[in-house]
Amino acid sequence: MIRLATTEDFDDILDMCEEFWGHTQFEEPFERDHAEKMVQLSFDQGLLLVADDGGVFGVIFAIKSPLIGSTKAWTATEIAWWVNPKKRGKLAGVQLIAHLERLCIEQEVKYLNLAYMQSSMPDTVRKLYEKLGYKLQETLYTKVLYGFDNSGNHSGWNGPTRGL
Repeated sequence: MIRLATTEDFDDILDMCEEFWGHTQFEEPFERDHAEKMVQLSFDQGLLLVADDGGVFGVIFAIKSPLIGSTKAWTATEIAWWVNPKKRGKLAGVQLIAHLERLCIEQEVKYLNLAYMQSSMPDTVRKLYEKLGYKLQETLYTKVLYGFDNSGNHSGWNGPTRGL
C-alpha cells in the first residue's frame, strides 16, 4: 500500500498537491511546474512516498538538509502530507509517516520535522503527531507582507526601517 514514488506517479502527486494547496492560506495560484520541481527534489533525495491501492491516493514528501548549527546531524522537513479525504481514517496517513521515518533512518537523518496547518484538522493532526512520539519544537506564524504585488514582484518597502 505504501511505496516509493516513481516518476510515473508525478501527475497523481501533482493533482494531490493542487488539492492540498487549496487548503492552505496562501493566496497565490497553484503553479504545477514549480510544484513538480519540489516533488522532483524530494524524489531525487529518496523521500517521496505514495499510498496506492490500485490508484495513488496519498503522498508524503520531505527534503533533507544538514542542521544550520552543526555538521553532526541531518534533518528532514515534510513539505506536504496528503491523503484523499475519502480514504482517511484507514491508517494510510500514519503508514506514510512511518515509512518516511524508515527512509530517514536509512539515510541517517536524525530529526524529522512535520507540520500541520491551522486550516486543516489541527487538533486531530497534533494529537496524532504526539501519539507517534513527536514533540513540539517551534510554532510558525505567517504574515502577509504588503510590499509585493500579485505577481510576487517586490514593489517597494513600506514598513519600518528602524527600531525592530
